[in-house]
Amino acid sequence: MERFKRILCYVGGQADPSPAIENAAGLAERNKAALTLVDVLPASTEGPWLTVPGKPELEQLIVTSRTQDLEEMATPLRERGLGVDTEVTTGSPFVELIRRVVTDGHDLVVKTAQNFESRLPGLLGTTALHLMRKCPAPVWVVHPSPPKRFGRVVAAVDLNLDTPNGNELSLKVLKLASSLAATSDSELQVVHAWWLPSESLLRSRRINMPPAEVDAILRETRGAAERALDALVAQVDLSNIRSEVHLTKGQPQDVIRRYASEADVVVMGTLSRANVAGLFIGNTAERILQSMDTSVLTVKPEGFETPLSFDIAEASST
Repeated sequence: MERFKRILCYVGGQADPSPAIENAAGLAERNKAALTLVDVLPASTEGPWLTVPGKPELEQLIVTSRTQDLEEMATPLRERGLGVDTEVTTGSPFVELIRRVVTDGHDLVVKTAQNFESRLPGLLGTTALHLMRKCPAPVWVVHPSPPKRFGRVVAAVDLNLDTPNGNELSLKVLKLASSLAATSDSELQVVHAWWLPSESLLRSRRINMPPAEVDAILRETRGAAERALDALVAQVDLSNIRSEVHLTKGQPQDVIRRYASEADVVVMGTLSRANVAGLFIGNTAERILQSMDTSVLTVKPEGFETPLSFDIAEASST
C-alpha cells in the first residue's frame, strides 16, 4: 500500500481551503502522517496587499496576521490528535510549494480546485497545472464541493503496449488508487482507453482496406491492450477491494471524462511517455485535466526531478 508521511496543504488563493484541509487531515489520520498548512503571499506590489514605502515592517505584520489565521485552522485538527505545523511565506505559490517538497521531503501536496485566476476550462487554475507539471510529489486537487466520503475512485492507466516493462507509472497509479480505495472503503474502477488512431483512415476510400483486415487489426490492438492491462492488474492485490476493470474503446480524454463524471476522485499520471525534453506533462493528460470536473490526484514516475532550480532568483518566474 502507498503511504503518505508528510502532507503539505496549500490554504492560499481565492478558493475556500476547507475541502483541501479536510481531505488532507483525513489522509493524515489514516496514514499517521504529519500535516503542514502553508500559505504563500505575493512578494510584489502587484499583490492584493501593498508594501508601503518607508514601512517595511508592514510585510511582517501581514505575515504574522496570516500565521494566526492558519493557527486557528490548525487548532481543531490538533484537537483530533493530528500533528500540524503552519507556515506563511512570500513568493510564487507553485514555486514555494515545490521548494518545500524538495527541501523538506513532503510526499503529497493538497489544494482546493480553483480556476478564478485562469481562463482555462474546468476546475484547474494555473497554480494547479504548474504543480502537476513540475512537482515531484503527487498533487491532489480537491473539488470545492467534495463528498463527505469517497464512494468511487477511478485509476486512469495509460499502458505502453510496445514496451511491457514501460508501465511503471501506471503501476504507481494503480497502487495509489487501490490504497485510497482500501483506506476509504470505496469502490475502485480501473480504466484504460484503447483505440486505433488510424482506423477511420484505413476505412476511408483513400486507403480502401478491406473491412475484414481492419477488423483484424482492431482485434490485435485490443488483444494487446487486454494482455497489458491484465498483467498490470495482476501486480496489485485487489482481493479486499470492490473493484471493476474496464478496457474501453475510445480516445483517452473522452473515456476518462466519462468515468470521471461518476467518480469522487480520479488518480492518473501526468508525465509524457514521449520523453521529450521540456515536456513535463503529456498532451492527452493535459486535455483530460483541463476538462476535469472532479477531484484529481496526479502522480509522476519514481525519479522525476523538478525542472525548477532553487539556487537562482529567477526560479520564482519560471
